Amino acid sequence: MKRRKKKLSRGRDWSELQVEVLMVIFLKIGASEVLRTAGSVCRSWRKVATEEPELWRRIDMTNHGYGSDAFVLMDPTRRAVDRSNGRLEEFLIEYFGDDDLLQYLCDRTSVLKRLCLISCWQLYDESIIETARRQPLLEELQITFGSFSEKMTEIVGRECPQLKSFKFNNTWYNLPPFGPEDDEDLVDDEGAFGIANTMHQLRHLQLIGNK
Repeated sequence: MKRRKKKLSRGRDWSELQVEVLMVIFLKIGASEVLRTAGSVCRSWRKVATEEPELWRRIDMTNHGYGSDAFVLMDPTRRAVDRSNGRLEEFLIEYFGDDDLLQYLCDRTSVLKRLCLISCWQLYDESIIETARRQPLLEELQITFGSFSEKMTEIVGRECPQLKSFKFNNTWYNLPPFGPEDDEDLVDDEGAFGIANTMHQLRHLQLIGNK
């Protein structure tokens, strides 16, 4: 009896995907996955990951690490900023943001419209103020947990006249009401007046855990 030969079906060559298709895929999976895995699958994928600035107009490095473990993302994040070629408009980081990273960001883009900083305890007022001065197109600023005072709100509002959304959140919500004997600095109205006096284009305000 003659044996039947099995036909070998040729699998899809994923390296031949069109640039437009790859762009959609990369945008779906996000900057972190492109930097760590997808961008190194093959030569054609790497070419798109490194030579298409439009891919890096939004860099989201949140929900990818906790505490000190997140600092391994510092160098990949800098590479992503470089790849944006000055077109970066949205920058979101969690845990590992510091003064040097924000300066690095401002040295490479001046068209930032959205900045989100979550639990960036290595950042202080001076860095936020300097960033605001160098990013006049900023429309959305989110600061959730960190070493910041309410006093910087007025400067940020003055330096970013197009600010439409401002979120400034901390952890005071889980404390009992303050009494007369409590530290008055913690219930200072200066931050509120800073917002009211300077952020004239504001459409969205979020103050969670803020006395």
